[in-house]
Amino acid sequence: MEILQLRYFLELANRQHVSKTAEYLHISQPSLSSTIKKMEDELGVPLFIRNGRGIVLSDYGKVYRDYAEDALLALDNGRSVLKEM
Repeated sequence: MEILQLRYFLELANRQHVSKTAEYLHISQPSLSSTIKKMEDELGVPLFIRNGRGIVLSDYGKVYRDYAEDALLALDNGRSVLKEM
C-alpha cells in the first residue's frame, strides 16, 4: 500500500464523486479509479459501492477510512517532529 493511495482514497471518501476528486487531485479519472481498484484488490474488500454515476463508501470503506486517517496523521506528525529537530 502506498501513501498516495491512502490520500486518494480519503479524498474520494470525502467527495464521493470520482471525476470531481480526480480534477481536484489533478489526475485522470481512470488513474483514480485504477488506484482505488488496486487498493480494493489488495485489501480483498470493496471500499466503495458504485451505482451508476454515484459512489459511496461501503461499510468496509467506512471502517478503513478511520485507519487511513490515523496512518496519515501519524506520518504527518512524524514529519513535523523531524522538521523541529
